[in-house]
Amino acid sequence: MPLPILMYHKVGAPVASKADTFLNVSAKSFARQMRLLMRLGYTGITLAEGCERLAAGSLPRRTVCVTFDDGYASVGDHAAPILDAYGWPATVFVPTAYVGGENQWDGMNGHPLLPIMNWSRLRELQEAGWEMAAHTRTHPRLETLGDDEALREMREGRDDLTNNLTAPARTFCYPFGGINARTPQLAREAGFVAACTTKSGVARHDSDPFLLPRVKVAYRDDVWGLFYRLVIRPRLN
Repeated sequence: MPLPILMYHKVGAPVASKADTFLNVSAKSFARQMRLLMRLGYTGITLAEGCERLAAGSLPRRTVCVTFDDGYASVGDHAAPILDAYGWPATVFVPTAYVGGENQWDGMNGHPLLPIMNWSRLRELQEAGWEMAAHTRTHPRLETLGDDEALREMREGRDDLTNNLTAPARTFCYPFGGINARTPQLAREAGFVAACTTKSGVARHDSDPFLLPRVKVAYRDDVWGLFYRLVIRPRLN
């Protein structure tokens, strides 16, 4: 069975200009998208569980993983109550140096600075069944770093999560989707069982667990955009 891994960042962040739509989905659209998945018979699970079941060949039909890059506070404010209504967990990839702060890595690119969840909120979500996964410590472009520095970023982010939360990080996401030929092996050496890219597609039993594709959801998508990306587009490939 294929495993769609949905890629979100912000949910319901304020929109005052076009720049504010970057990596953002309205709370209304997100609610409609989750309702669509439920009506199509999908069940949400964490990425770690999805990867484990995919590898074991025990993945139930119509299973989906909802993932959020960067840990924006808007996810806890707007996405969590919607998912809670269905009893679905999600996976959050956390750049640990910015917990309780802002997305400083975006400032130089002209994108709006927005709050990142603090450790208390991340812990609450984890205790409610969400997976807190690694996203390095400072959100660098890993493909530009030497192997030792890239591995240190991965391990320090993993250790921050372990030290501040109640369960170790098992999965990982490459910041900016940036990788080179060696990065996936470094993620394996850092102790993760799987890692997500920003490449479009759905994961399958023969997918490289350290090069997992995702279904990218954009601001303009709403319900039919998600339906196209999830159901129609994979059949065109």
